[in-house]
Amino acid sequence: MIEALITMFAQIFFSMFVYLKILNLGKVGLFKIICGVSFSTILAFLIYLLREPMPYTRFVIMILALVIFIWMMTNTRFDLALTTTVISMGISYGFFLVSALIVIPLIVISPLSINTFVLFLSLIIQFMFIFFLFKIKRLKNGIPFLKKRRASAIGLVISGAILVIVALIINDFIDDETLGLSLVIGVALGIAGLILWWRRGLTRLYREKIKESNAREYEAIIAKKDELIQKIQKDNDRMAKIIHRDNKLLPAMYKAVRANVNNNQESVRVLEQLMTERAGLIVQSQREANALPSTKDFLIDGIMNLMSAKAAEKEIQFDLIVKTEIKKLTETLISPLKLETLVADLIENAIIATSHSNFKKILVTIGIIEGFYELNIQDSGIPFEADTLHKLGLERASSHLDDGGSGIGYMTVFEILSEAKASLIITKYESEPRGFSKSVRVRFDNKSEFIVESGGVHELRML
Repeated sequence: MIEALITMFAQIFFSMFVYLKILNLGKVGLFKIICGVSFSTILAFLIYLLREPMPYTRFVIMILALVIFIWMMTNTRFDLALTTTVISMGISYGFFLVSALIVIPLIVISPLSINTFVLFLSLIIQFMFIFFLFKIKRLKNGIPFLKKRRASAIGLVISGAILVIVALIINDFIDDETLGLSLVIGVALGIAGLILWWRRGLTRLYREKIKESNAREYEAIIAKKDELIQKIQKDNDRMAKIIHRDNKLLPAMYKAVRANVNNNQESVRVLEQLMTERAGLIVQSQREANALPSTKDFLIDGIMNLMSAKAAEKEIQFDLIVKTEIKKLTETLISPLKLETLVADLIENAIIATSHSNFKKILVTIGIIEGFYELNIQDSGIPFEADTLHKLGLERASSHLDDGGSGIGYMTVFEILSEAKASLIITKYESEPRGFSKSVRVRFDNKSEFIVESGGVHELRML
């Protein structure tokens, strides 16, 4: 009786010890230790009393009682307490059978009087197995992945199998010695399987933590990049406002200053040089940054960036002002593909016209004028010849045949404008050294008009 009670007490107490180590719950206070010893004593005595009326059911009662006690003492989830308790008892009983197998020769050769000593030796060996198990570097922090749901299935199955084998052996259900030895060996293999499952789970958890750590680092890098991009965008917006203001003020100031210093050729030359250097710096910045405002349409943004690059190659200052999104325009009045073709043809014509000018500048503005979407392309290039304007859209005509112009572009432009019922307005400006020479506007006003404005003359014909 004494040996059975001691064995039962030891297995319950060792199971609680393993439970604490598995979940890495740290040190336990004196009060909880006293409660644990008292509970183990009472439960061991109860299970011993049930050995005859309930030889197998008593193990289920022992597990449930231990689960409830540990659950209340450690404040863990009930499902986690149940899983961890079964695994803890599997480890405890497994090592007990292995240690018993080690001391079996002593039991056989020893007189009955020292069986208690042999039992204590077996329990000491069992505790040493458990103690040094948690000294292994990979296992000293317990089974942290067990706290994740659905992570305990294999360990639960192996531990359950060990407990079933223990119940069969303890209750002398196995008469065949060879089969009994096989079951003991099976318990040893079960312990090995638990340890392998344990190590594999830790490896998987380690890899997951590495992935999470890398993800956090990448998120931090992306956040820094986003912050830098926002800062650059703010700087670009600020510069765009300054450039937009200067584009209006500087030509007027230049004209006024030039008029006042007209008799001083050296002053005019220095002024010309300063204006040229400023335009060159803007073009260089444009080539390096390539930061244009977005129209919120990837096709149009793409063609704008392409035209900006082409302009930069020819040292042309290219600016884009987007006053409104074009989503509604491309959904109702013209398809994105046709608008892309329209924009490409008109800007390319402006680039060809501007490439040989002394002052090279193109400004594209997209906005709503008088309630209608309008695309306005202003450039400082060579103005249209009268004959070209007369033939424009009717037959192939170009003022830049020597620079690669074919006249086909405007044939396509007129076809697209006719389909969209949009109007084309070409305005020739008064000659200024640092100003725009003309503008080409496309207005989606449902009128299909072709208007030429030059020197106060207003000519109109239908597309």
